[in-house]
Amino acid sequence: MSAHQSYRPKRISQLIQQEISRLLITELPEMVGFLTVTGVEMPPDLKTARISISVLQKERREPVLRLLQKRGSYFRKILASRLNLRYNPELIFVLDTSVDYEERIDRLLDAIKDNEPEDKY
Repeated sequence: MSAHQSYRPKRISQLIQQEISRLLITELPEMVGFLTVTGVEMPPDLKTARISISVLQKERREPVLRLLQKRGSYFRKILASRLNLRYNPELIFVLDTSVDYEERIDRLLDAIKDNEPEDKY
């Protein structure tokens, strides 16, 4: 695989992340501040874009994900008009739960720190 071939999916992923982020601001303004595109992964064939999203409010995650999946073909058409790509990738929205994992680790570290005896030095 040439350097150009391995770089292209990464570059297109970045373009798609920027455009999807802009689209969500204009199409779902009520979600600004609660919904973030955390990443886009693409295979070398560039036919799918796996878009990771983070939703701040846990109770809204599933409804937001369903809404994005429902509007995926609409977003795909807009992306096709904005990005001049040979292939218009299928958009697959998934929840990014890494924030939950990070919060859990923070809570565990805080609990450990609270149970440690004070240093006598």
